[in-house]
Order: sequence, then structure tokens, then C-alpha cells
Amino acid sequence: MSLRDARRGSPYPWTLVPGVVFLLFASGLRAPITGVPPLVGAIGEDLALSSVGQGLLTSIPVLCFGVLTPLASSLLRRTGLNTGGACALALVVLGSVVRSSGGTALLFVGTALIGVGITIGNLVAPMVIGRDFRRRAALMTGLYTSSINVIVTASTALAVPVATWVGWRASIAVWGTVPVIVAALTWLWAYPPRSDTIRPSLAARAGLWVDREPVLRVEAPGLWGRILGWRPAWLLASAFAGHTFSYYAMAAWLPTSLGDLSGMGQGAAGAAASVFQLTGILGPLTVPVMFSVLHWSDRTVLAVISAAWAVLPVGLLVLPSGWLVWSLVSGVAQGAFFTALFTLVIRRTRSVDENRTVSALVQTVGYVAASFGPVSLGWIHQVTGGWQAPFLLVVAALVVMAGCALGAAGDRSTPPGADPAAPTGLVAP
Repeated sequence: MSLRDARRGSPYPWTLVPGVVFLLFASGLRAPITGVPPLVGAIGEDLALSSVGQGLLTSIPVLCFGVLTPLASSLLRRTGLNTGGACALALVVLGSVVRSSGGTALLFVGTALIGVGITIGNLVAPMVIGRDFRRRAALMTGLYTSSINVIVTASTALAVPVATWVGWRASIAVWGTVPVIVAALTWLWAYPPRSDTIRPSLAARAGLWVDREPVLRVEAPGLWGRILGWRPAWLLASAFAGHTFSYYAMAAWLPTSLGDLSGMGQGAAGAAASVFQLTGILGPLTVPVMFSVLHWSDRTVLAVISAAWAVLPVGLLVLPSGWLVWSLVSGVAQGAFFTALFTLVIRRTRSVDENRTVSALVQTVGYVAASFGPVSLGWIHQVTGGWQAPFLLVVAALVVMAGCALGAAGDRSTPPGADPAAPTGLVAP
């Protein structure tokens, strides 16, 4: 293939293959955990788990996201992205097999292995976007988030029907192996282990879809220290903490609160709450429109999304009967915020190493905060006996989210020690 042909890229569908492989990777990392919550009752009854034990099945992965992210960052620095992505998928498959193959001990061991694998994958995803799709960062981050929301919706909706047919063990095994194995096979082909790039022949065929600029090499001594001293990194981490705290809290308690406030039955309240999740599929796709079509600034995009996110808790405080409108607006916004925030992370970091380190800090702080969301709202509701105080707490978290996000977007400084004249494209560690 000539250089001219490589620059042009070959005709569809080869131009889209790298993006499709990446989205399969992202989707495969969520199916193993989102198929569990609908089956928690059946699992608990079969294995005689307490309510605390049942809660741990869903909270262990989130705790892994927060606590183990620094270790995952260190691993990726040594293995590289391609090998790290393969390791993440392998751990998820192994954990899924272990989780569904025995009693209570294996259930929790397998869940922990899945959590470790997804923690690594959570870091790999934004780094791959920054390395291979930087010119389309908003679009790819939006598609990445949307694909996650699609698999969340599908696995949540189909977990019980599949379990009715083959049992809960087979159901969680299916969601933890089939999509992940498909993702692993395509990943190994497109992103060969021990390589620092996408497969060269595939990159050539993909043409302008992927970034193919020369790879530069820089040293990054004391990188963690520099990032920890960089104000925007902490603002981004605090903004993500406000978002994840609010999202996991509302996702956990929205069905119950709708039942109490609107007099819905359990089934109707669950269906009503699903609106908040379903519209999250559309949210990420609005971010590229705001950035690239409307040409809004970072601050404008984040301000609009933050305001829309707050509509649900504020609306439920003021007019609970309008829950459908509030859920539609905030559902779109919660899906969009993740995309907008990590687009900002990708744009503001100048190397794969900086991307990895900032992403690790953001996810560590964010997911640790997320693990307290459902517990905090549940405790406040139990103490007060109502939903006003819990929703006010969510509003407060969203105010922190908005303020920190706008502060990060307005701070144009670079990490201490970085060369302000360095190329804006990502460089290899």
C-alpha cells in the first residue's frame, strides 16, 4: 500500500474497525457486573447470604475501582496498553468462571478478580483513546460511554429471563464470558500484546480514523509527584467524585424513593427508574455535538451538563409527580458528564504517562466516593424517615461536581515540570 493510500485510508468498513474493536473491549468490561444486581435475591437465597453479603456482590467491584487503581496504573506503566488490556480481559473471564463454579467463597473470590480486571480496563480505555483517537477524543469517549450504557441496559434486562431458563449461575457466567471472550479475540488481533501501537496494517487501512503521527519518547521522572501538585488534577478528581457519588446513590435508591413519593408498586417503580439509565445511552453522544458542531467551550459544556444533572434531585424535592421529565433530563446529563470530563482529561494531558496518572487519580478519588453514595443516602433516609435530606445531599455533591469541573476547565496550566511548548499530541512513556 502506498503512503498516499495509507493517508487516505481504505474504504469502509476497514476505517471503522479500530473503533469497533475498542468499543467491544469497553462493553466486555461491564457485562460481568451489571448482570448481577437483578439476581442478587436469588443468589442470596440459594447461598444463604445476608443482606450485607448481597450488597458486597455489587460493591466489591466499585471498591476495587477506587482502591486498586494506583496499582493498576503501576502495572500498565510496566506492561503497556496492549498487554494491559489483554490482562484485564483475561482476569474478567477467569473471575467469571470462578464466581459461578462453587459456593460462597468462590463467589466472592471471582467477584474480586472481576473487579481487578475491570479496574485495569478502566484505565486502559481513556489511554487508548488518547493514544489512537486523540483527534476524535470527544466522539470516541462518547461512544465508549454509550456502549457501556447499552450493555448495562441489556444485561440488566436479560439477566433474569436467562436465569429463569438456565439458572443464576449460568446466567452470570454467560454475561461474564461470552462478550468478554469476543472482546478478547478482537483485542488480541487489533492490539497485539508487547506492542505500543495498534496493528500497523490495520492502522494503515483505517487511514485518517486513527492517529498515526510519529511516536516521541520522553522521560517522566517524579510524575506522580508532579501530578499530585497540579491543581486541575485534583479539581477533575473532585468533580468525578461528586458525579459518581450522586450517580451510584440515585441508581441505588431511585426505585425506592419513587415508590414512596408516587405510590408506585415495586415493579412499576423499577421500570420508572430505568428511564434514568436508558437515557444515559444518549447523553454521551451529545458531547461531540456540543464540542465539535456547536463549538461550545469546555466551561459552557460542563456548565450545561451540570445544571441538567441537578434537575432530578431538585425536581423530586419540588415536584415529585414530574419524575419522568426529571429522569429524562438528568439521565442524559449523567451519561454526558463522564464523557465530557474524560475528554477534558485527554485534552489536557501531554503524554500517555500523564494520561495514565491523571486518570488513575481521578478514578481512585471518584470510585472511593462512589462506594459511600448508596450507604450515605440509605442511612440518612433511615434516620430522617423521608427523602428531602437524602436528595439535598445529592444536590450538594452535584454543586461540588459543577464547581470543580468548571474550575478545572478554566485552569489552563500544565503539570509542573512539563514543557509548555511540547506537542499537544500524546507521546509514549
